[in-house]
Amino acid sequence: MDCDVVVLGAGGSGLVAAVKAADLSGRKVIVIEKTRKPGGATYFAGGLGSIKDSKWQKDAGYKVNDPPDITGQFFDWLVSKGGVDSFYKVAKPEEKKGDGIYTPDRTEKYKDLPDPSIGPGRGGSFIVDKLVESCQKQGIQILTETLPKKFVVDETGMLTGILAETKDGQILVNCKACVIAAGGWGASMEKLKKYYPKEFNNTKIHCLCPPACIGECIDMAEEIGAYIDPAVRSLEFSAGFYVSEPAHHPYSYAVYAILVDSKMASINLDGKRWKNENRTTGDTLGVGAQPGGVAYSVTDDDTVEMIGSKLAEGIENTPEGKCFKNYREEIAYEVAIDEDGASGNHTKKADTLAELALKMKIDPQAFVKTIERYNKFCETGKDLDFGKPAEFLKPIIKPPFYAFFGHRWSQCSKGRNGIAVNSKFEVLNARGEVMPGLYAVGDGCTIFGGLVLNAHPGGAGVFGTPKGASAAANGSAAAADKTGGTAQGLNMGGISLGGTTMRRMMFGAVHQTDNILSGDGSPCEGSSAALISGYYSGMSVAEYLKSL
Repeated sequence: MDCDVVVLGAGGSGLVAAVKAADLSGRKVIVIEKTRKPGGATYFAGGLGSIKDSKWQKDAGYKVNDPPDITGQFFDWLVSKGGVDSFYKVAKPEEKKGDGIYTPDRTEKYKDLPDPSIGPGRGGSFIVDKLVESCQKQGIQILTETLPKKFVVDETGMLTGILAETKDGQILVNCKACVIAAGGWGASMEKLKKYYPKEFNNTKIHCLCPPACIGECIDMAEEIGAYIDPAVRSLEFSAGFYVSEPAHHPYSYAVYAILVDSKMASINLDGKRWKNENRTTGDTLGVGAQPGGVAYSVTDDDTVEMIGSKLAEGIENTPEGKCFKNYREEIAYEVAIDEDGASGNHTKKADTLAELALKMKIDPQAFVKTIERYNKFCETGKDLDFGKPAEFLKPIIKPPFYAFFGHRWSQCSKGRNGIAVNSKFEVLNARGEVMPGLYAVGDGCTIFGGLVLNAHPGGAGVFGTPKGASAAANGSAAAADKTGGTAQGLNMGGISLGGTTMRRMMFGAVHQTDNILSGDGSPCEGSSAALISGYYSGMSVAEYLKSL
């Protein structure tokens, strides 16, 4: 097959890159997806995060910047594809709904799912479906169940094609440029153990990452000389790669909210408390060090009512609030399926502590002894074992008693140990040189240099400036030119990205040294970063094709 651009991966970043490149270049684009349907990790994502400076916001009366923030540019482009107002809404400034762009609820098909914190049915799946529709309208072919195997290069090392496998045999897709958007390696236990052996140590852990994300396209890029970021970074961050405290995925969000409340007693499989459960100032000990890598949050009916009745306060009309209102039904459902013998671990309920221990498969004597000691701390208001504050010490005395199961979980690798790219998402080799025609976006890439995208502490996704701030932030055009940018901003595909706007974007590889890889790399964290990286790479690819 012949095309101008091949995109590896039909997740959010890949579909955005494909459609944007086709928009600006008018060239032929083919997308290769190894699974049976498009979507990838984005299908389960919340969506865009914070949107700033869009035309919707301007028309609604918000103060906007000129030129607009890259998130506003992206949203305006998405709106131009049609039908976005069926899902996204804009609030008036006086309504004080964040930045104004919001989604009232899930899409109709998925409106009854119990966990509003993840998709499908939220922004991620909506955007995927919208862009698949755009691909169909624009003649962009999506080859599903097609596995990329090897990059084909000529004698000079220039990319010329992709070798892939289908159920009918091998195909060669000849191309002038390629965008690697196949995700990270969050489902590869081999790589998880390689980079983070302490956390991924064969004790129980639940993986939320799509099983196809094993990083083979990262390996393919390395085979032809791409530099793979070796840095071992923090795993726990906003929007998550890895969470060490007991969590409740993939079950009810309301049950999860109760499980992590500071009033609960955390009990391991030895029947013992193992930490100060105060989430604000308590112990940060991970459950991975406990027997089996799991734990239970235990309490009585009074405390369940105390916690559950307040979950929806102030957020009654949000998807989360609607879920929290049904916390009793969610608990009853889990208890029922557990008692019916459903596989997996769920909420346990019993009229006595000894009976609850047996359902948890914990020694009743050890468990009852632990709870009796904990109840004495609740009476005196002093936790002599772990120092939990008196306000969170609630006795476990009124039946029925509950035990909420919790385990560690991991997600997509989100740029950890990904392909090194510069500010245009061009792939870099081990010398920091651009590999012409090759781009990487989303979870599978790591931005090198100064200005990078960091996730907002609240998960909203904002553009920040960490240490190693680049020459662009200081207006040094000479240093910026080392990677093809300018201090005053970039102009890609007719869209001007001014210097002020640039300082808020993830285009990070503008660095003051000759070796760009000496800068601080930044993983691409979350769906908003992945979508924006795809958008910008589409502009970069279009510019590259025009230069040939």
